[in-house]
Parts: sequence; C-alpha cells; structure tokens
Amino acid sequence: RLPVQRTLEIGPGLLPIVKDADLMLSPLEDPFGIPKTFTGARIVHDATASPWPLENNQYDLVIALQVFEHLDNKQSRAFREIMRVSRRAILSFPYMWTGGLEKPSHRAHRDIDRQLIFDWTLNIPPKEMIEIPRTGDEFSKGPRLIGFWEFE
Repeated sequence: RLPVQRTLEIGPGLLPIVKDADLMLSPLEDPFGIPKTFTGARIVHDATASPWPLENNQYDLVIALQVFEHLDNKQSRAFREIMRVSRRAILSFPYMWTGGLEKPSHRAHRDIDRQLIFDWTLNIPPKEMIEIPRTGDEFSKGPRLIGFWEFE
C-alpha cells in the first residue's frame, strides 16, 4: 500500500468522499451542487480545459465519481491531466445504462461500455476494475464500473 496524503476530488457533488481533499469545482453552476463545508482547497476550473492550474504529481490520488460522462467528449484530455497531476486515480462510470430519454440530462449516462471507457482513458488499463450491479429501479441506480489506475 502506498500512502495517500494529498487527494483531489473532481465534481464531488454535495459530499466529498475524502476528508480534507482539495476539490475541483466547475466554474459553471453544478446541478449536483457543491459541498457547503470542506477544509481542502477549492479549485474552480473546467476539467476539460488543459492544462489544469496544478503542479505535476501534486496529488497522490484523484477521485472522479460519475464525472467523466459529463466532460463533453474531452474525457481523454482530462485523463491526461489526471496522469500529470497525480500518481493514482479512482474513476467511476455509468455502465451500459439504458432508458433515461425523458430527461436530456440523463443522455450523457447512456450506453457507456468498456471500449468507450478505455478510449476515454487512453487505452491505459486500470490496475483493477470492478463492476457494481444495479442498485435500484431508478435510472440513476444503474450498474457502474469503478477503475483504479496507478501511473508510477
């Protein structure tokens, strides 16, 4: 196990996963909200715009849960920046979600398969990938893939 001292969470919604993590927040209004309180740095930056205002290897870990599908076909650009600023990454993706056509905001989550995820992540295989099965009937409770990458 490698120590994790500095973590960056991208698009954490209302609740960051890691206490004291730095947060990358969209400069646009986030429909999923932003945390009301947190202790890490607040980095307001569009994750699709590179370079990020961060140093090389500044973080031990970057976390982006259910974020990549919202990056407007610039996922590989964001992944390159993750590799530049961090030693490791945990990313989660909606996996093979169907339905959701009634809400335009749901369309980004549809039909994401392993090949698309590998395209987004520059065909760099994760050290581990796990599949989380559907957790409920709602569209947002579909299966997920969670990957762990090491860049060292």
